Amino acid sequence: MMDQRGEKGVTRGMCKSAYTPFRHWRREVVTSNLMDHPGCLPWRHPQKICLSNNILHDTKNNGIMHKNVMAMAMKLLDDFVKYVSELTGNSVYPRVLSEEKRNRLPIFLSRSYSLYTATIMGRDYLILIHERGDYPTPARAETHAETIKNSLGEQPVFVFARLDAFVRDRLIKRRVPFAIPYQHIFLPMALVDSREQSQRSSRDEIAPDVVSAPAQVLLLYHLLGIGDTEHWPLKHWADVLSYSPMSISRAWKELAAHDLCSALDEGRALVLRFPKSSRETWKRALRILQNPVRHRTAATIDDPDSLRIRRAGLTALAERTLISGGGRGTVAMAMREWSAALDNKLAHRASRFDENSMFIEAWRYDPAVLSPEEDIVDPLSLYLSLRGDPDERIQGALEDMIDEFQWPT
Repeated sequence: MMDQRGEKGVTRGMCKSAYTPFRHWRREVVTSNLMDHPGCLPWRHPQKICLSNNILHDTKNNGIMHKNVMAMAMKLLDDFVKYVSELTGNSVYPRVLSEEKRNRLPIFLSRSYSLYTATIMGRDYLILIHERGDYPTPARAETHAETIKNSLGEQPVFVFARLDAFVRDRLIKRRVPFAIPYQHIFLPMALVDSREQSQRSSRDEIAPDVVSAPAQVLLLYHLLGIGDTEHWPLKHWADVLSYSPMSISRAWKELAAHDLCSALDEGRALVLRFPKSSRETWKRALRILQNPVRHRTAATIDDPDSLRIRRAGLTALAERTLISGGGRGTVAMAMREWSAALDNKLAHRASRFDENSMFIEAWRYDPAVLSPEEDIVDPLSLYLSLRGDPDERIQGALEDMIDEFQWPT
């Protein structure tokens, strides 16, 4: 191993930045790309190099390392998506960063990370999956984040497999968004989770500007007075709202962080209490409730009865108030329902000028959960979906609808 080679198995003449002590190669086999260091390309040395009896590399199997690195990056992305979906109750759909945007970034960034875009809690993020080389220092990560924001105008979030505690603390102090699936996530002004800080109060743990979909559904379900929820344990909330118990547990803590509810031990179960009247709770919660509509598009549906859809938008507002409904109808469904309908050819995208089409609103949550007995979305979600419309007639109709709403006592 030492003939024709330098100390510790490193090829003579390789650049200083490429130097990696042999004792670290076993770790580097899954975190570094030899293509970055021409001085140690395997085909320069036909003889096989054994990395701690792990994998043999030569001209024929040089691709093994790259495949391992890519597999680990995809596994990390998959874990991140599942982790965020579990925390927020919303599905996350990552998309590969477009070639046009990738070309606007410095080459060292595109070579160090796998780059994806995704929407998390209503905000667009550029996801950086660390792929090769040493993890960036907090200072360097901050520089990378600023470079990305200046080049693309997007908020980055770094995803790592693991980080030491002091590194995490330094990233938080620098307000650099990052995530370690199933352990930590830090998205300033959106989402914070730390599994090692479970003893902290709910106010310190989660206090986002807008609440997640499960938290919003839980609150609206209570405000609508759909069921007698006073003695419901959290498990029953999860069953009724079709979320996991963990999502409901985090949902009530989000609401508690904004003084909208509390939890009490009742026997062996935890039950929720809403201290204020429904009308007052609604007014206090308006600033943190988000538009349920993720996107709106024109489409045709083969069999509307086969889908969990509810009349929505101006169509629903015309049903609940005196405003005119306009032309084509609008319906709403959960985002996952819309995606499944497209995949199964039950719905088809159409031109907005197609007279046979209708407008589809893909929602962050299932509108049918809050309107189980009607074919129209509930009035509170309807208000949230249209309150940003600049039309004064619509704003007037929304106010009339809320004024006439019968709040449960």
